[in-house]
Amino acid sequence: MSKEYAIYPFKYMNITQRHDQGNHTSHWKNVTNHSDKPWDEACKDTGQSYFEPKNDFIVEEVIGLDTSSTKAYTNAVRLKSVNKLTCPCGEDYLYVTLTHMNESNLKQVKKGQVLKAGSKILLEGTDGQATGNHFHVTANFGKYYGLLKNNNGKWCFTYEKSLLPNEAFYLDKSYTTIKNARNYSFKEVPKEEMSKIGTPVTRDKNINQIEVLVTNLRLRESPSTAAKILGYINKGIYNFIESKQADNYTWYNVSVGWIAFTNSWCTIYEKEEQPEEIVPPITENEPNNNESNKDDAINQEEHKDENKDDSEDKEEVLSILQKILNFIKKIIDLIKK
Repeated sequence: MSKEYAIYPFKYMNITQRHDQGNHTSHWKNVTNHSDKPWDEACKDTGQSYFEPKNDFIVEEVIGLDTSSTKAYTNAVRLKSVNKLTCPCGEDYLYVTLTHMNESNLKQVKKGQVLKAGSKILLEGTDGQATGNHFHVTANFGKYYGLLKNNNGKWCFTYEKSLLPNEAFYLDKSYTTIKNARNYSFKEVPKEEMSKIGTPVTRDKNINQIEVLVTNLRLRESPSTAAKILGYINKGIYNFIESKQADNYTWYNVSVGWIAFTNSWCTIYEKEEQPEEIVPPITENEPNNNESNKDDAINQEEHKDENKDDSEDKEEVLSILQKILNFIKKIIDLIKK
């Protein structure tokens, strides 16, 4: 099984403040109790961009959601990776906190909700008197102790171990565009040898099938470029049971996972419909055999009746003639006398 790497969870990297710049420094420097190491991520531009993870996360806590002037906390959310992730600094469950989402946006998430890889729900915002749209981010390992104020007066998401962004995440340059890394040195996702998956079948014209033409087509858990990679699918023909449109691809479910289609990667073989048997229409000139046989039987019966009537007529005529002959004979006998 391939490792699941922790991937930087934004489409654009535009870090505007490091952990050791400005008011972030007092979150950890000269601290005797509680600390974290935050950075600010402004994403694509001054507008609002999404937190778009490439790993699955579950919502552990939603903080804030209070419109009163005496609001105690800035809007924030605490997330935990669904799976243990391989990070540049080690392997463990990864805990991420995001701050500054606006009220209307943060209301869309609940404790226990799973944010699937590729989901677009949480938007950067300005809650908490932020001067511009951004996420205040921390990444962490280990036990959570609470949102606690340190001896410098800073509220910190206090975990067992606080991580810098390049300690927590690998960079996938095919996913994230770097605008400003603020001198953090990120490692790229390791190109490890992935598993080969799938058992090809023989060509069958009666089934929908797809032929994989290349050796490096990724097999994914769901139909999305952000979905978990299960490995490479073996070349050959596979039966597919459904297809879906997503991320500018048509995806095919080949039972062991989903693959994306392009003409250079695959060939589609649609099920060939069997032609229906054509029954010629019955016309007046070409009667149905059954009907013809029936008519013949009726005609035969009618002929029998007609023959019977003719026979009876002949017998009646003979009887009359016989009577006439008998009468003539009697007259002749009388004359002779």
